[in-house]
Formats: sequence, structure tokens, C-alpha cells
Amino acid sequence: MKTIFLLPPPALPVPAVRGGAVEGLLTHLIEENERQGRVRLVCVSIPDPKAMERAKEYKHTVIHYLPHRENRGLWGPMCGLLRRTGRPAPLDPWYNQVLRLIRREQPDLIVAEGGDLNEPQAIAACVGREKMWAHLHMQIAASPLTDSMYGGVLAISQYVADRWAGTNVRTALVPNCVDLNRFCPGPAPERQALRQKLGLAPEDFLVLFCGRICPEKGPHKLVEALKQIADPHVKLVIAGSPFFDSQHQSPFFDQLQQDAKPLGERVIFTGFVPNDQMPAYYRAADAACFPALWDEPAGITAIEAMACGCPVIATESGGMAEYLQGSGAVLLPRDEVWDFGFTPVPGVPALADALADAILALKQDPQRRQSMRRASLERAGAFSRAAYYDNMLRALLGPEDEVN
Repeated sequence: MKTIFLLPPPALPVPAVRGGAVEGLLTHLIEENERQGRVRLVCVSIPDPKAMERAKEYKHTVIHYLPHRENRGLWGPMCGLLRRTGRPAPLDPWYNQVLRLIRREQPDLIVAEGGDLNEPQAIAACVGREKMWAHLHMQIAASPLTDSMYGGVLAISQYVADRWAGTNVRTALVPNCVDLNRFCPGPAPERQALRQKLGLAPEDFLVLFCGRICPEKGPHKLVEALKQIADPHVKLVIAGSPFFDSQHQSPFFDQLQQDAKPLGERVIFTGFVPNDQMPAYYRAADAACFPALWDEPAGITAIEAMACGCPVIATESGGMAEYLQGSGAVLLPRDEVWDFGFTPVPGVPALADALADAILALKQDPQRRQSMRRASLERAGAFSRAAYYDNMLRALLGPEDEVN
């Protein structure tokens, strides 16, 4: 049985007890492997009591919890000295612990799961390029250094894969997934219960935004759009925090809440919502909106919404359109693009205006919403956890070796 070593960044724990897109996908992979047991998985993570307790249940996965310190101490100058002498050294000494672990485990393959893909330089030098894969959870461009470190990359969308065209690195498309047993349509009483808890009336039209609360995700555009909608029965729920369950406030979030105050109870901020509670929000919503201003690499939230039968409004950003293809989603052009700052796009109508028009059009057309629900459910079937597991093993091991 092959051993695959999973190397996420030291940001959030695995299993994903505190959220995180990368950590959530790793949890899906681990739990599907618990069901199928086709490979042995080894994973590293930062310590967390809840995650460590849950990991005890796994029979085909070993998770090593390695302490992580933000302060590099003396390692900073030592790293600089090593690099000046030509030795590959990570800026974060946490990766030195990982290297020692890899030497002990002797895995067949190592998959760097996002983060700074340059950090495992010493690991690549130790095990060889052909054993190293990079899982591209972001739109990261190839470089001479990554070309020398990785024999293959897993891309979460064609948009992401295209950034590596022309390199000597093998590229495989492995779309994201969700647990379709959890994210699925639910009974009407459950929908009504959450709507009542949120203070909504039966005639209210609920628009849901969920995700990290940051400028590139565009929640402020939705607040601007709601200000243009006179209908008091159009409500907005903003579910999320600046960084999952690790950061609950930020200057942008504070400003967003301040900007929403004139709308009163028409805008509801929930804060961070654990992933296992999110299906109820999609089921309670009449539409989910993802007005991303950056080049969204893919879109797990879009899959979640589709899987629950929730119509989607989104921007034409990055790989989002690939995921929503065939779902009947409303796709809008961006009037500005975020790249650590806003750059206007000439000749494009104001996004807030377009969002307001799209929301009102869906509110006034229940038949269209029903058609979108059916198409969304059908499209979501392509993003099952089993399909994700199969795609990854086929990419990493090949069709002949994946069952050996």
C-alpha cells in the first residue's frame, strides 16, 4: 500500500475543527480514505485538542501534531547564513521538524497542500523532485524554483492549471469537493426554523453571503447593492469572519458593519459559522451571492450552495465560472479587480447596480429560481467526495498503481 504524505501550512489544524478551505479538503480526503482504504495517509498539523481527539478515530491516517512558533528566534539569521552558502533552508523552522518526520516515515509521495510552496526546498532536495507534488489551492504562478522542486501539480481549476502551462511539471486537474451527504436539500421545517431564528418573515427574500470577510471577496458590494433596493423584504445574511475561527475582527470587517448600519435589520452578521452548520443557511436562503473581486481560484462555497439547491449569483472571476457551468447561475462582470488594491475595469457597469438588478430579477421570478435549483443539484453531483478522492489518487499514482 502506497504512503502519501500530506503537508499543509502551519495555519489551522487538521481535521478542520476550526475551518479552513485547505484543511476542509484534507479532511474530506482523509475521511474518504477511511471509507475506501486504498492508501496510507500521513499528515502534519499544528496541535489542537479537538482535532487531536478526532484524529484518534482514523485507522488509515496518521496525523503528527508539530508545535509551531510565530517567533523564529535565532533561526532567522541562521537561515540567512545557510541560504548564502547555497543550502536550501525554510524561513519557517517548522518545516525542519517536517523534514525529520519525512525521513522517518519514508513516504512514496509528498503533497504540499498550498501555503508557501517555496518552503519545502530542503524536503525536495532530500527526497527528489519526482516524489514532490504541489496542490495548487491558489492561482500561484510557476517559477524556476518550483520547477526544480516539484514533479507534478494538482490544480483545483483549469484557470489555476493554466498558470503552469509551458513548464516541465506534470499538471492534473482535481476539482474541489463537498460532502454531498451533508450539503443537500433539507426539509421545509428546518428552513423555516433558521429563518425564524434570524428574525425573517415568510415573505422575506434572503440573500446569503458566506466566506472570509475581506475586500477581495466583495461583501461590501452586496451592502451597496442592498442600499439600492427599496424593497424592505430583501434581506442579507453575511456569514463569516476575517479568517475562519482564528480571527473574528479586522478593520475591513469593522467598516463593513458600520456601512451596513443604515440598513438596520435588513443586514444580519452571524460571525464565523462552523462548516457543519452551513447547510442550514443555504437551505434558508433564496439566493447565494459570491461577488468576488479577485481571481477566485475555484469556489467551495459555490459547490455548497449548488448542492443545497440554492440559486447562485457570482462574478466572472478566475475559476468560479468553471464550477458553476450548467447550474444556471447568474454571472456578472467585475467593475474593479482586487490585487492587494482595487483596479477599476473601464466600461463595465457598476457591480453594485448589477447585483441589485440580479437580486430583484430572481425575487420576481420564482419559476426561474426553481429551474436554477434543479440545474444546481445536477451540477453539484460532479463534486462528490468520492470523485475528489478518485481524481487525486489517479493523478498521484496513475490508473495502474492507484489500487496497488
